[in-house]
Order: sequence, then structure tokens, then C-alpha cells
Amino acid sequence: MLNSLTLARLTAALLALVVLAWQVGNAAAGRFVHPFLVADLIVSAWLLLAASWPNPRPASLALLPGFGAMLGVFLSAVTARLLAGHLDPGTLAAAVGILPCLSGMVLAGRSASR
Repeated sequence: MLNSLTLARLTAALLALVVLAWQVGNAAAGRFVHPFLVADLIVSAWLLLAASWPNPRPASLALLPGFGAMLGVFLSAVTARLLAGHLDPGTLAAAVGILPCLSGMVLAGRSASR
């Protein structure tokens, strides 16, 4: 069975890759510049770096703020879309993105506390 840090690393890497793929899809559809572009790129890069960090303790400590920042991006995106009256697949996808952030925070927190 995989330990909590390995699961947190996998969650971070998959989440970051999905967010970056979403940005590629936005760019291909002509929506390259939007309010969450920079946050998505920076936090995804942070998560990938933290997930690949070789030392377990710093990796788990770096994953915590990365997941927290991505959670903030997703919550902001969902709130903005709902306030604008847009309940569409993009809003639902952002809402689903909240779940891996929360689980990643729990997994990284477990690893950091050991």
C-alpha cells in the first residue's frame, strides 16, 4: 500500500497536469488570457516541483501551501462563475477540483506530522 506522502505526490502531480491541460484547452479555444491563468500556471508549477522534491519532509511541507493555493484558485473560480450566473461544465469542473485539493492537504498533513 502506498504511504500518505506518495499519495499526496501523485495527487499533486495529477492535479497540476490536469490544470495545465485545461489551460492548453483554453488557449486552443481562443481563451488564452483569463483571470485565473497566472494563478493556475504558478500553482501548478509549484505543485509539480513539490511533488518531485526528493526529501520527504520538505516535500510534504511544500505540498501543503500548494494544495491550499490551488484550493483558493478553485474556490475563487467557482464563486466568480456562480455570482456571474454561469453554472456550466467549466464551473462544475472547477468545483470538482476542490476535492483533490482537500484530500491532498490531508495526505500531506499526515506525512508532515510524522
